[in-house]
Amino acid sequence: MCHDRRDARRIGLSSIELIVVVSLLALLFSLLLPAVQNARQSAARTKCQNNLRQIGLALHGAHDRHGRLPPFGRFRIFGNDTDSALNWQALILPDIEQEPLWRTSEAACRADWNSTHNPPHVGYATVMPLYVCPLDARLLDALTTPTGDFAAFTSYIGVAGVHRLPNGWPLLFRGVLGDMPGIRLADIHDGTSNTLMVGERPPPDSLQAGRWYSGLVAIEPFGGPDKVLAVNKGVGSPFDLQCANANKTRYFYGRLDNPCDRFHFWSLHSGGGNFLFADGAVRFLPYSADAVLGALASRSGGEVVNSLD
Repeated sequence: MCHDRRDARRIGLSSIELIVVVSLLALLFSLLLPAVQNARQSAARTKCQNNLRQIGLALHGAHDRHGRLPPFGRFRIFGNDTDSALNWQALILPDIEQEPLWRTSEAACRADWNSTHNPPHVGYATVMPLYVCPLDARLLDALTTPTGDFAAFTSYIGVAGVHRLPNGWPLLFRGVLGDMPGIRLADIHDGTSNTLMVGERPPPDSLQAGRWYSGLVAIEPFGGPDKVLAVNKGVGSPFDLQCANANKTRYFYGRLDNPCDRFHFWSLHSGGGNFLFADGAVRFLPYSADAVLGALASRSGGEVVNSLD
């Protein structure tokens, strides 16, 4: 009987010890979880910045080959040309070691100018990991839109400049990407180290924007923008009217389930987003940089930016 009581006491003590151990593990987990999440966020931000650096090298390589940034100045109103049919991210395929896909895309443009038609435009549904922020696992597969379109998407979009409202009328101060024909780096009078070239903008869950391949207007209702985005984008086209009353004129945190957030730069990173500057540098800009984002977006506005914090 004494032996049984000792066993019972040992069992009782073991249960208490187990409770203490579980409690300590729970406490340690609660303390470590924020550190793990911060480490993951930091790793994702670094990988995203590396993506943008590679895109920057590709854009500079394309500039060296063509004498200007995309679309390189081969635009024709009618005809099977690649400049008007393809997005700038497709036009730099040879510069991101995607020469076979580029040759296929050129042949597809000669066969069918509508780059949303697949086939022959297989690139339309080809996922490019370089164009995907690591925090957006959705984009690692081609996605079917609400209208049944099957396409690949990107986390990045070109900077078209900034809209301002002098005397109440919208005026676009031009940026680095989006002009036809493409600009030369020498046209950036504000300095390449002070001018944005590419920024983050996740596609909304509605998939109304964010295709990397096609340069044509998005086929989703009120779709776009896909190629470039201006800071403080003005409302005026039929594609904007869906969000005419939305607060889409600033650099601030957005939501994937809000399709109107496709009209401003934002990211899935905490506190801000990554931007590629025209000199090839990549910087993380916090949302507090909202006040200077317009100055950074225009290429010849003559603005002075003292701080990016």
